[in-house]
Amino acid sequence: MVTKILLVDDEPDIVAVMKLTLETKGFNVITAYDGEEGFKKAKQERPDLIILDVLMPKVLGDDMATKLRNDPDTYHIPVIFLTNLPLNFLTGSEEDESIIQRDSRGNIYIQKTCSEEELLAAIKQVSQ
Repeated sequence: MVTKILLVDDEPDIVAVMKLTLETKGFNVITAYDGEEGFKKAKQERPDLIILDVLMPKVLGDDMATKLRNDPDTYHIPVIFLTNLPLNFLTGSEEDESIIQRDSRGNIYIQKTCSEEELLAAIKQVSQ
């Protein structure tokens, strides 16, 4: 069950809104503002889930996810990618217009403009 979430995004407004949304639903939310800080916090805090921006300074979200998967302390932590990019651009799906999508590797992507319900649905998907 997901209770502790690490939220990694370089946009403070996005972090503040998502953190508040998740905390009102009972989640313990830890924040980081770039991939470097996010990786350090993932190792220190051992969250149940990481919500990770795709495009960030210092370390891109995909690079951070690769680092997480290659580390024995963090390889098991599921990741939801957060983006403003069109999801079908990232997932390769030309026909899927939904807010939550998976790519061929099983990664979950969600739009930053998602609703609270869509965010919770994505969290539920990775916690199954």
